[in-house]
Amino acid sequence: MSTIHVPVLLKETMQVLVSKPDGVYIDATLGTGGHFRELSTRLDQNAILIGIDADPTVIDHCKSTLNIPQKHQYINSNFESVKAICFRNGYLKVDGILMDLGLSSFALDNPFRGLSFSADGPLDMRFSPTISQTAANIINYADINDLVLIFQKFGEERFSKSIARSIVKERQKSPIESTGQLAAIIKQKAQPQYVNKTLSRVFQALRIAVNRELDVLQKALEDSVSILNPEGRLAVITYHSLEDRIVKQFFKLESTDCICPREFPICQCNHKASLKILTPKPILPNKEEIILNSRARSAKLRAVKRL
Repeated sequence: MSTIHVPVLLKETMQVLVSKPDGVYIDATLGTGGHFRELSTRLDQNAILIGIDADPTVIDHCKSTLNIPQKHQYINSNFESVKAICFRNGYLKVDGILMDLGLSSFALDNPFRGLSFSADGPLDMRFSPTISQTAANIINYADINDLVLIFQKFGEERFSKSIARSIVKERQKSPIESTGQLAAIIKQKAQPQYVNKTLSRVFQALRIAVNRELDVLQKALEDSVSILNPEGRLAVITYHSLEDRIVKQFFKLESTDCICPREFPICQCNHKASLKILTPKPILPNKEEIILNSRARSAKLRAVKRL
């Protein structure tokens, strides 16, 4: 816990998220609680806050360090269960939901989590210990075609095939069990000027595959909209193009009435817009924030309100 995550786009997020000072608010990706703490300061004493995170260590951290005066709960669960969590706790509708899809710094900087190639550690990458499959399982047992698909689909990596072939060749000699071993294999196939980018893409792809991140995000978005009160807000901070594309397309779809093909003369879908987009263009961190927190540089904030 020596490195604490700096909340990204903090002021901007609060401005688009809070519409009812005495409402029910969900931080669906709690992390070390930076946004949660700030949200508390923007709400009345009789507001209700719920913090959700798949990582039990950050739940314990927030319980021991945050001083939240309002009624609040910390729940150890994946945010794809946001609707079920609210229902189980007696909240059929809520007034605001925040999803910050970035990794908390202490998880990223902890080599035992295996989320980074900057330090050697076990090839794990799980957000929660309840997930059965680790990155090592995928690297050592997945078919070569599956490895290529993972690197291409989730990492958009140009050299997916050659990297996958090298991994299969090396694992035949001995199991690949650490981030250092995997990074060394990737470096051999990366162009010298793009080594870090290639490493980032492959590690990102594995992390997404292990944690089912894109499927989880899609379900969380759908369920979140279904439990928002009228005028309730949903704010999402993304950090790479894959997740941002999902959020952008979902918001566009749910803010549009008819979604029939253009060639249809009469609407047949009967689709009605449920959302209004509050950020026609995503809100980006300014230069000052990026200087203070380099991990904010790729962040994009999108927000909607329930009609």
